[in-house]
Amino acid sequence: MMSSKTYRVGLVGCGGMGRHHLSVVKQLNQFEIAALCDIVPDTLTKIGEQYSVKARYNDFEKMYDEMDLDIVAVATQTRGHHAPTVAALSRGISVLCEKPIAIDLVEADEMVAVAAKSGAKFAINQQNHVNPGIRKAQAMVKEGVIGEVILVRGRNKCGRKSGNEFMEMGTHVTDMMLCFGGIPQWCSGTVYNQREPAGPEDIMEAKKMSPGDRDSGLVMGTRAIAHYGFDSGCFGEVHFLGYQQGMSANYGVDILGEKGQLAVRCGGGLQENLWHLPRPMEGTPAQLSDWKLVDLSDVGVEEPVITMYRRLAQAIETDTQPPSSGEEGRFAFEMIMGIYQSHKEGGRRVEIPLADRRHPLEQWRK
Repeated sequence: MMSSKTYRVGLVGCGGMGRHHLSVVKQLNQFEIAALCDIVPDTLTKIGEQYSVKARYNDFEKMYDEMDLDIVAVATQTRGHHAPTVAALSRGISVLCEKPIAIDLVEADEMVAVAAKSGAKFAINQQNHVNPGIRKAQAMVKEGVIGEVILVRGRNKCGRKSGNEFMEMGTHVTDMMLCFGGIPQWCSGTVYNQREPAGPEDIMEAKKMSPGDRDSGLVMGTRAIAHYGFDSGCFGEVHFLGYQQGMSANYGVDILGEKGQLAVRCGGGLQENLWHLPRPMEGTPAQLSDWKLVDLSDVGVEEPVITMYRRLAQAIETDTQPPSSGEEGRFAFEMIMGIYQSHKEGGRRVEIPLADRRHPLEQWRK
């Protein structure tokens, strides 16, 4: 249960994701939009008027110093996550930052370290962490419904080349894998450019690979595959196959156990997104009807981003870690960086945490 406190939220970045945060906060009685920050004057004015927010800034540090904020939502381009997050956390202001956590692990490490030092709470908005289907599947795994988990398979939406998919949706997928696998221990990955292994000549900025996507730094490749080992003793695998046409219905995670399987699909509605197969192997396509839809009514069906805000406030009040904490967000991102590092080393298995915290593509390009 939350207290009666009203949480004052400041937003950094008033683009598409920023507006989504504003629409969510407006639905929550115990949260108020206290201030906005954006470097584009017209955008700042337009969004400020649309949401009736008078406190508007083009300097996030000034906003932090003047506005007595409880939470900062960082919804900038990925390259802009680090600075406003560190500035807020160092002032003791809790942060909900968009995914992926940062451009590289050097930045991510500093963000996590500053949060630990200040005591402020730090979460990454990988909201499927609290998706009703994910939460119910976790409960079923804990109850032993499918037996010991053997393999966790991440499933992405596609619609992008793998390089951009890594940074756009990739950490959503790896975060869902973490929910069932635990802490990643190693990664082995391969990246292709069309039908050939990708090389340093294929490295480019994300905006060059896909002008319509966000500025997410260096990317590479059109297709990729990766395997993982987790501290729970189970395996993980994920494929980024670069299909031109995306399919939200494919987006989610499969959990394969000794006695059965669970399939979570997060691209559709919240009511019907978890299925159970009461045997360990799928069989033929003719046996698809053996999958049974799981009732989610006992876990509560709420928009996951709303849950993220509520749970962040609860973490502040109880001095606990929020879902998709900074450390978890860093692991989800490190699973992506591990693919590049492994591929750079010829597909060799690399240990996680990675020894070199710099971006693997930055080093390879040199």
